Amino acid sequence: MLRAVSRQAFSLLRANYSASAAGGISDVLRKRIDGLVAKDDVVVFMKGTQQEPACGFSRNVKLVLDFHNVKFQDYNVLTDEELREGVKVYSEWPTIPQVYVKGEFVGGCDILVSMHKDGEISDFLDEKGIANKYGSK
Repeated sequence: MLRAVSRQAFSLLRANYSASAAGGISDVLRKRIDGLVAKDDVVVFMKGTQQEPACGFSRNVKLVLDFHNVKFQDYNVLTDEELREGVKVYSEWPTIPQVYVKGEFVGGCDILVSMHKDGEISDFLDEKGIANKYGSK
């Protein structure tokens, strides 16, 4: 039930942000982000790095992925303002961190933590073919 509510809230927030996102992003930046999310199976745009998360939300995403033994590629948006603002428009999601699995936008900290608490994350990762501590692979 909580998951259904989270998905509805996610859809509403995303639709509202999409409608308010001004001007979009350049083709060059869109192609750059396309390449980054396609390069690795799990990608996190975060404040800071895996070794040194720079905010609690980024730290929580790292902790969830680490708990499930999921390897991920991090991109520190604090060192690249164009990327920081660009991923928000690209995903139509206004906050950082942002998690992508197999090129698909999953959500931010709240979505990932909710999936973890509800016990859904291992099934999701299994469906995507991502090895994880509690998965069937």
